[in-house]
This record gives sequence, structure tokens and C-alpha cells, in this order.
Amino acid sequence: MKIVTWNCNLKFANKFEHLESLDADICIIQECEKLKEDYFPNAKFFWTGRIENKGLGVLIKNGSASLDPIHNPNLINFLPIRSDDIKILGVWAYNHRAIKFGDDVSGETIQAIEFYKEWLVDGNLPCVFGGDFNNSVIWDKPNNQNNFQNINSKLEDLGFNSAYHSQTKDQFGSEETATFFHTKQESKKYHIDYLYLKSLASNLVELGDYDDWIKLSDHVPIMVECINS
Repeated sequence: MKIVTWNCNLKFANKFEHLESLDADICIIQECEKLKEDYFPNAKFFWTGRIENKGLGVLIKNGSASLDPIHNPNLINFLPIRSDDIKILGVWAYNHRAIKFGDDVSGETIQAIEFYKEWLVDGNLPCVFGGDFNNSVIWDKPNNQNNFQNINSKLEDLGFNSAYHSQTKDQFGSEETATFFHTKQESKKYHIDYLYLKSLASNLVELGDYDDWIKLSDHVPIMVECINS
């Protein structure tokens, strides 16, 4: 099974062919437009968001899948998808920006973990918690509940591990490779996209090459090839 997360930086339908070269079974896509569930052949596309051309999508190929009824649209933008084989919680963390949609909404990953934690660990299905977290330990501040260190600790307590960090042994905040390039400049690079796995073992983790992807987006994809652990 191959899983990809990628912030496509708008107009996903026009960029899908490039992503298709990765031959992923599950794609978690940030900053994508709202599309019909059957828009892509032999796949189901699920979407959430408050802006129709810029939300979070999860694409599942060649299998049954559905949006779980537990979905809370006031958590922007997190999307729980369940299939016969796996559960996915897609992430595009809006963090403090979510407040513009009202006082009753949140874009913080730490709050999504708290809300969905029983769903994440319930049952025997393997689970993926992944996407664009818009976060890193390098930005952690004292007494901020949404600090990345807290997020990582909570996920590890639930049995999840970052596929990239498990393979590379890089320390959080000191990653050798980046997933995001601010203003598309190679010198302004950060690692803020993650694929956390539970009851799945990754045997290959790859990041897209800057030169191959920068014309399409300010992010490169992370691809994980995994098997049940």
C-alpha cells in the first residue's frame, strides 16, 4: 500500500496527472478544490473545507471507503475516512487562522487529536494520521498546547509514529530534508508535512525532489510504502 500527502497549492485537478506518477493508493491533498466524489476514475474523493477552491481532500483508489459519521466540520480541516482495510485522518492544520470562521471552530491539530482519539485507536484497523501540520518544534512556544512537541507526544501515546522519522532517525526540527519551501525558495525550507502510522510498518519513505515539484507547489509530496505490522 502506498500513501501520499501533498499540499498541491490549488488546482489539484490540473496537477493530478503529475501526482499519479507516484501510483499511490491513498492521497491526502491540502489546498485542493471541492470536486465530486467520482471525479477521478476508479477512486473516491472526499473533501472538507470552508473555501470551495482551497480545502482538504482524501483520494482512495480501488476500494470501498466512506466519510466517517464522526466528522466534525468545526475542526478545520481534518477529515476522517474509513475503508475495509484502513482508517485515515487527513490533516491540513489551519491553526490560528481558523478563528476567522467563528469562535466555535478550531484549526489546531492538538484539538483534533483530543476529539478523534477514541476513533483513532478503536478497533483493529491500521490507521494513518497525516498531512500538512503547518507546525514544527522549531516554532514551539512556552505554554502553547498546540506545540508540535505536544502533538508528537500525544500521537506516540496513541501508538502512532512518524514514518519519515522512523526511517531516517532524524530529530524533529533537524530534518535533513524539507517538505515546504516558503515563497518557493529552496533556501527557505521547513519540514512541516508528516505521515504518522499506527499498526503499519513502512518499508520505503520518499520525499519529492524540489526541482521536480516546485513549479507545481511550494510543497513536495511525502510517499510511504507500507504493510500491516
